[in-house]
Amino acid sequence: MKTSLVSLILPTFLITVVSSKILNTRYGALTGFDYQTESGRLAEIFLGIPYARPPVNNLKFERPVAINPWRGVLNASRFPSSCAVHDPIFAANASEDCLYLNVYRPKWKSPSPNGHPIVVWIHGGGWMMGDTEYYGYKAISDNFIPQGIIVISIQYRLGPWGFFSTGDSRLPGNLGLWDQVQALKFINQVARDFGGDPKRVTLMGQSAGSASISWLSLTAQTDGLFQQSIQFSGSAYGAWSRSNQVVDFSANLAKDLGCDFSSRNLKACLKKFSIKDIQKKTSGIGLFNQDINFAYMNPRIDGQFLRGFNFDDSIKKAPRRPTLISVTSQDSLFWSYEQLGLMPAEELYNLPDEEVQSYSRAKLVSFIKKNVATKERFGPRAQEAANEIISHYADLKVPARPDNLFYFERFTQLLSDLHFNLPAVREARLKAIAGYPVFFQVYSYEKGLEFTEYPIHGTPHGAELYPLFKTFVYAGFEEVPEDEKIRKTFVEFLASFIRTGNPSTKRIRIPTLTKSRFPYLDLNLSPTIRQNPFESHYIFWERMVRKYMFDVSKGISMRQFLVKASKQPRELVPFRQLAQ
Repeated sequence: MKTSLVSLILPTFLITVVSSKILNTRYGALTGFDYQTESGRLAEIFLGIPYARPPVNNLKFERPVAINPWRGVLNASRFPSSCAVHDPIFAANASEDCLYLNVYRPKWKSPSPNGHPIVVWIHGGGWMMGDTEYYGYKAISDNFIPQGIIVISIQYRLGPWGFFSTGDSRLPGNLGLWDQVQALKFINQVARDFGGDPKRVTLMGQSAGSASISWLSLTAQTDGLFQQSIQFSGSAYGAWSRSNQVVDFSANLAKDLGCDFSSRNLKACLKKFSIKDIQKKTSGIGLFNQDINFAYMNPRIDGQFLRGFNFDDSIKKAPRRPTLISVTSQDSLFWSYEQLGLMPAEELYNLPDEEVQSYSRAKLVSFIKKNVATKERFGPRAQEAANEIISHYADLKVPARPDNLFYFERFTQLLSDLHFNLPAVREARLKAIAGYPVFFQVYSYEKGLEFTEYPIHGTPHGAELYPLFKTFVYAGFEEVPEDEKIRKTFVEFLASFIRTGNPSTKRIRIPTLTKSRFPYLDLNLSPTIRQNPFESHYIFWERMVRKYMFDVSKGISMRQFLVKASKQPRELVPFRQLAQ
């Protein structure tokens, strides 16, 4: 499957590939190859550079260990194997030996004595799948090499190998995040060897990669390792990127493997099992969970990784790095509409066409009662909470004769709000209040329905990956001239941010958030500055949190924060209507 996916995204133009000269780094010599970008400028490509010792044998289920210098000349001309995944359908050639990165650099010296700026790509995949080969080096080099920007893509452990957790000090979890930290340490050490500036490093990621950056921005482990960040549709403020549900999944897996989850010897027991042994217990479950918190495995607050006792506290203590946070106009169209077959057949999401066309108010009401306003979340007030959610999503501003797609759109909006919009807005606002230079973007460019055959309008999760990598959601659809126009505009904004920490260009000035204003860039064929993204939905859910003391998008009870929240209402609500 992986090979076919990669083959679909290969550009059709001819390229020039020759061996590059030997490059010496502090860890050893290596050689890659040259790639001629569409602009004619040359890039040097180095693939499969190890940044940590292979996490195998005694190093399985342990934090990453720094790589030792290698002997001879490393042939860096092939992508590394994917990290082990829970189901071989998502990566046929996966390996536990997977902690590698790739470097794509301009083949000319930077005019700055400090070197080229660097952008580090962290892939998504719901903490369960993903690698660097899928994104390739061609399109991203075409976009950033002519801009004089070095691109580095990294891999990290996934699924049980990266996020298994006992919920205590025996196996606290977050190994995938610790891998990312180790990769950043390695990059900091070799940046100048590749002609890069270690003081101008931008992290950029999408989905779980974006949520990873949210975590990385709040740990003391990354101080001095990067200076700014770009987050596409993923925040640590979403339940799917912070839940202790990972402990329950880990306990069930340990039981299936015959390991005593409560034993001090649990780690030793887990180390005995091969990839195939674990896959026999985990394959077939699909990529996502059947819950609002769709992640099976994810990072968790372990008392070690964050610099504070929670995210809010960590934001106040972390360096004030420039941050660009982005979502698409309808992220969860990727979940509501059947596209890639990533969920089990009985899944409540990814509805096939026949169900979409017949989606009704009754189905939306049933979904809210069974999956959102549950007794586990709202206790004896679950029905009361359900009525309010139904009123907001099913009964607000209903046309005189609503068709079934109207209710499907409201279903999709509900998912987008809980999965992505609310977490992104909260993180952006809290960081702005703390003094971070924060920019916000809604990527709303969509291909016409005649191309996508999507049932409703809206830009789905991952749409911004197509102009960057020529892959993912829009990869299978016919290209139109507008696609090239949005690519140039998008890359111009990103390159400006990578170079300067501000995405503004000569065409348009993008303001930062303030304590009282929430401007954002609506990015489409006519980029426009607007105010207060997803305002009505955000206001609704903030009021629900206050009234019921449970935050559905975070997946946590807020009763423990009642006193603190009542004293600081302005820090919880960005829009002026609620700040008064």
